[in-house]
Amino acid sequence: MRIRYAEIDDAEELACLLNDIIAEGGKTAIDTPLTGSEFAEWFIIGPHCISCLVAATDDAILGFQTLEHFHGDLPPGAADIATFVAERGRASGIGRSLADATPAVAEEIGVQCIRAVIQRSNEDAIGYYFSIGFHGNADSATSESVVLTRCIVPGGDAKTVRH
Repeated sequence: MRIRYAEIDDAEELACLLNDIIAEGGKTAIDTPLTGSEFAEWFIIGPHCISCLVAATDDAILGFQTLEHFHGDLPPGAADIATFVAERGRASGIGRSLADATPAVAEEIGVQCIRAVIQRSNEDAIGYYFSIGFHGNADSATSESVVLTRCIVPGGDAKTVRH
């Protein structure tokens, strides 16, 4: 498996991966399947996109992780993160491999803090983000979402990133 930047030619395959996760239910706040061109706009080429890394084998893409400025409430130096791993690739280290590559990308473009907004019901995702160094109190949020943050640059203050 290798980690690389997503390319526009990956969009159809990545849309299929995401659509399978949407169909599982409870794994993402995205509730409508995307076409390849919609996927590209949302995660690869849109003006809010920072990076989209993929975990690929010779045969398939098994996961992807994005950094975005999708929500207008993010302060300078902050970005939202989203991670998606195909069912057949879960618990195999794909998410961790993506998470190991993302800080270098973030630091290179000046992102100091990363925010993960996760559905409260998605306990696997909450556990994943805690396991890769995100912080926050998953029990204190009052909404349908849990907000966790991770500082990338030493001295960055995760508390400056708010939901």
